[in-house]
Amino acid sequence: MPYRFDSLLGGFALTATIAISVGTLHEGERAATSSLVPCTKEIFPGARDSLTTTLLGRAGRDTIAAGAGVVDRWIAGRFGQSIHGQTVLVDSILGAGADLTRRSLDARQSTEVLIVPWGNNPGCGVALWHHSALWISPDSSGLFSVRLRPESLWVSGRPTFDAFFAVNYSYADGPHTVGPHSVSTGLTEASVDGKGSLTPAEVFSLYSALPAVGHESDSSAIERLRAWVRAHPSVRTRYPGNLILQQWPLDPRR
Repeated sequence: MPYRFDSLLGGFALTATIAISVGTLHEGERAATSSLVPCTKEIFPGARDSLTTTLLGRAGRDTIAAGAGVVDRWIAGRFGQSIHGQTVLVDSILGAGADLTRRSLDARQSTEVLIVPWGNNPGCGVALWHHSALWISPDSSGLFSVRLRPESLWVSGRPTFDAFFAVNYSYADGPHTVGPHSVSTGLTEASVDGKGSLTPAEVFSLYSALPAVGHESDSSAIERLRAWVRAHPSVRTRYPGNLILQQWPLDPRR
């Protein structure tokens, strides 16, 4: 079955509380956990689930204090860390909350949203982001698999999203201080075998063609994906399209 983003995040309210045990430890406590096997899940979502928003946009130059949102506020408050997000100018959006986001942006006459990055602990639980909140290089195009916060938790009326496991589930072009290519370069090179990577816009187009969760066995949904792949054949051999499509039973001869 294609990998679902929500299959990892379905219990995130629990893991977010647990994450404090690894994600925000004192230095001495960190040393005691150094032997733990790190979270290495680096797989892109393979289906569109009902909880995730897929957003294509261009990274802004501003960071804004956003608070913990729906994540247990103990993570934010125990050691006094402030939690910031980076502004992103939306080009395209689909999935959960897409209509609400569009209506809000239209009303504000703006395309700017706020995306708050989160890290993960060695057990793949939600943890604080320990890098710069300017986590995607300004003006870089990026694709983000995110969760829309309730409107009551938006920052200054701006649609506000949480990017859980931000490095794993975001994809951007250009140079990055911290971002998907800074940790996935080896995987990228091994996957594409010199054939190059997809642009964020191409990955968004692929996502728009993926069947939704609950329709994994829908022959018409799979045939639409086959038709899209026939029209974009290079996606099979370019990262991360090769990883996403290998989760689907697509006969290359069809």
